[in-house]
Amino acid sequence: MINLLPPEEKEESRSQQIKKLIIILGSAIIIIIICLIFILFSVNYYILGVAVPQKFILGQAENQHTTDEFLKYKNILQDYNKSIAKIQSFYKDGLQFHTALYDILNVERPAGMYFSSLSLGRKEKSDNIEVKISGTVNTRDNLLVFKKNIEGDGKIKNFSFSPESWINPTNISFYLTFEINGN
Repeated sequence: MINLLPPEEKEESRSQQIKKLIIILGSAIIIIIICLIFILFSVNYYILGVAVPQKFILGQAENQHTTDEFLKYKNILQDYNKSIAKIQSFYKDGLQFHTALYDILNVERPAGMYFSSLSLGRKEKSDNIEVKISGTVNTRDNLLVFKKNIEGDGKIKNFSFSPESWINPTNISFYLTFEINGN
């Protein structure tokens, strides 16, 4: 096909084609944007339609769980959880009271010596276990034998007998404190 139009009309025809193309593309973009807005509004209303009953159900559950009996059981469970956390930290710290007790009972005791009380506790700011023992022994010589046995045990340190332990020559009530490494 031969184009016999003058150049001015060709230019005007070309500019009209560009305007029509811009109008068509602009209209298509506007229609797409309007469709997206409608889709977003419908999704929003759907979510609101689902959320309102859920809020109602949540409100009912909150009312049910704010009764006095429920709050009482909730506090009991929280107390148990705190206790469990304390027990877990106790085991995590790793003080080995059973090995300390084993070491104490393996120290040779003379005949006629009896422990009446034994107390194990953590020494502040250290990994040592503080041990307090009270008991009775029939003679001072047996108490001296026990003292030498404790001195010979390398695991026991900082031991001391109460001064009252040495006063009577027979039927002695003694009190002893010392430390054992807790790990």
